[in-house]
Amino acid sequence: MRNETDKLSVFISLILRHKPEAAGIVLDEHGWANVDELLAGINSTGRSIDTEILEGIVRTDQKGRYSFNEDKTLIRANIA
Repeated sequence: MRNETDKLSVFISLILRHKPEAAGIVLDEHGWANVDELLAGINSTGRSIDTEILEGIVRTDQKGRYSFNEDKTLIRANIA
């Protein structure tokens, strides 16, 4: 069974790869999402996430699915 962090990671992957509208956000032309908008969008779906949780997901994801920009204000899914 997946834990809540794993479920959040799967949801983030869905948002950043396929359906940004699932969190009510828009990706820029390079696939970047504003981190604050992403967090607010995920929280608006009844899930609970903050910057610390998101950074942990990015840092520990075994498949290396996500990247932040230098100042961690933007996030995107890495190309497989």
